[in-house]
Amino acid sequence: MDQVLSSVRNSCRLLKIFLDSPKEIGVTELSKMLEMSKGAVHKLLSTLESEGFIRQNEKTKQYTLGYTLLELGTKVLKNHDIVDFSMPYLNRLVSRTNELVVLCVKDARDAIYVAKVDSPHPIRFTVESFRRFPLYSTTAARVLLAYQAAEFQEDILEEATLKMYTPHSYTSIESIKDDLLVIKARGYEISSNRRNNGVTGIAAPIFDASGQVTASISVIGPSDRVLPQQEDILHETLATVQEMSAHLGYRT
Repeated sequence: MDQVLSSVRNSCRLLKIFLDSPKEIGVTELSKMLEMSKGAVHKLLSTLESEGFIRQNEKTKQYTLGYTLLELGTKVLKNHDIVDFSMPYLNRLVSRTNELVVLCVKDARDAIYVAKVDSPHPIRFTVESFRRFPLYSTTAARVLLAYQAAEFQEDILEEATLKMYTPHSYTSIESIKDDLLVIKARGYEISSNRRNNGVTGIAAPIFDASGQVTASISVIGPSDRVLPQQEDILHETLATVQEMSAHLGYRT
């Protein structure tokens, strides 16, 4: 900690207060929350304001975040590569579940597996990377569709061509709609035998800073291995997507 500048750290602490606080905050309240004198807080605010990180409302004399932070945030998002960002999480989830883990993203009207880490088991289920498929067709894809606008869902499902991959495949659009409501209500999807006999997928959404879902993670494996440890795999999957969403700036 010898390399840490206390003034910079206090500035960072001050900025982070706005993540879970009202839009505008006064010096007195900031002083209490930071446990610093009003004079010290005012100096921090003046410095941050001079660089555009903080701005003061001339009418209320209270402070809010400045536009420089918006510029920096936009730059981060532009430079952000979801695959590079996700790989440590995918690897960790595989190490904890010992099953295939895939990262699925929405691309226009389709879903794509953009990254995967295979199961270490000799007998395992696997998928093809960068494969494009309908948003209603797999566990990870349905999670993405469940969090889209109702109009978009209707549009996608109107064009759906249901195929009987297994005896458990969807036979009606209404049953897909019902499942989408369940997925969004509980925050995850567990599906067996829909597309491949003897295969179970457990998937959950990743939220970005704006609260949108454009990616999901799914753990997939033989049902006779996945179902007995379903609760543990679900717990690990939810913990992973929650951590990823938080790092992307999502706040519940």
